[in-house]
Amino acid sequence: MKRSGFSMIELVFVIVILGVLAAVAVPRFVTTRTDAQVAMARSDIASVMKAIPARIFAENIDPTQSTPAGFSSWGEWMIDTGGLDRGRWQVGGHQPTGVNGANNGIQPIGNVTNSTGNTTGGCGMVIGINTTNGNLIFDPNGINLASGTGGNAGTFCKALKESYPSGSNRIIPLATTGAVKF
Repeated sequence: MKRSGFSMIELVFVIVILGVLAAVAVPRFVTTRTDAQVAMARSDIASVMKAIPARIFAENIDPTQSTPAGFSSWGEWMIDTGGLDRGRWQVGGHQPTGVNGANNGIQPIGNVTNSTGNTTGGCGMVIGINTTNGNLIFDPNGINLASGTGGNAGTFCKALKESYPSGSNRIIPLATTGAVKF
């Protein structure tokens, strides 16, 4: 009597081949997801950096006031101004040099894990307003990669920080000299 079907050895070889393919493919998918999140964060940053000065000028807002009218903080105002997704951005974070106040800026969040593998908050404030002099500050060096309190070693944060060359921080003066009044 002749049997038709697969032998146990054939099945084992197929399972081993599928395992090898999965081991090669899964890291590629994770990298692709992180790259997509970094691209979205960079796009968000570019649009916010254009939207903030435009809204300040259009609405004649004083960037040296403690909080903008109708908002609990400058960070909330920035998220609203940029139309940012709260699933990818949050108020506050580790402050870069020049930003005074934990709620005067915003930080990106992504597939962020710390050195022990626990999911944490964001990467640290990358856009903020100094309410003393009215400057808008973009500082990718504000991304905090240290593990422990307030920092993380997530792949998203590392990739975002590495996507900006050194010296790409910007300071945009938003406060007017009072020469133009409406």
